[in-house]
Amino acid sequence: MLVFERVAIGSGHGIRCTRCHPDNESPVYHPAAQVLAAVQAVVDTWHGGPGPNVTLTGPEPFAHPELPGMVAGAIDAGVHRLRLEVDGGAFARPGNAEGALGAGVRHVQVTLLGGTEGVHDALAGGPGAFDAATTGMAALDDAIRTAGVAAIVTVLVPVCRHNVADLPAAVGAAVQAGAASVLLRLEDGGIDLEAAAPWITAACDTGVVNGVWVEVEGVPFCVLPAYDLHLASTVRATGGAKPAAVCHACPLDRVCSGGPEGASAETMSAFAPPAGAERLAQAVSRSRGGAR
Repeated sequence: MLVFERVAIGSGHGIRCTRCHPDNESPVYHPAAQVLAAVQAVVDTWHGGPGPNVTLTGPEPFAHPELPGMVAGAIDAGVHRLRLEVDGGAFARPGNAEGALGAGVRHVQVTLLGGTEGVHDALAGGPGAFDAATTGMAALDDAIRTAGVAAIVTVLVPVCRHNVADLPAAVGAAVQAGAASVLLRLEDGGIDLEAAAPWITAACDTGVVNGVWVEVEGVPFCVLPAYDLHLASTVRATGGAKPAAVCHACPLDRVCSGGPEGASAETMSAFAPPAGAERLAQAVSRSRGGAR
């Protein structure tokens, strides 16, 4: 698995469920010089392995007035793989896909909140978002083919109680739009994992049937029997942070919480809990019949 270090281009977030986050703050973008200083720090301290790799994260990057200069500056700084986290809509506008590829972007991750216009647009908070995302992905795919460059487009689906039943459709939409892989990231610590598991499993099946890799982040191995090869653990590599246990409820927790018993100490030493790990642990407890 390629490791990408995340560099925020501003405060705030990209597209996410407006029902989970009704008071989403307005984005404030950092100056390009500040972003590039953070990128340079990643390059200078890269921990080894293929890279350096950087994801420009935070609010929608195409709304940043200095995006072209930041992309070019990151490539000049020595970033081998530069990924943009986007809502996809910007690529539907003429020139944006070609411009991004020409500047050196080779990895793009598009966020889908659902697999249909009704679900995605309702959770995104406005009409037209789903059509813009899928049209933008198609435009980027066309630009990649025309330019003849080795670039990859993936999809992120932030999983919450409001879209869990639409996960198979979301994977299907990602496949149809040309995504190379799909990441289902659990972001709702209050979700009922027992009820969510069949939908997550069906989403993995949708990927298998269509030949597209589906990875699951934030769900313990034991919640989805026989799908451990699809699961990222409840912890993620974060550059040297200490491992932390999550739920202590079964023998597999030594693996899925990043404990060194499940892998070599060298492999697991760079793992730490994701954002909201405490809430996720509570969700695990509830799914196993613990206190509600």
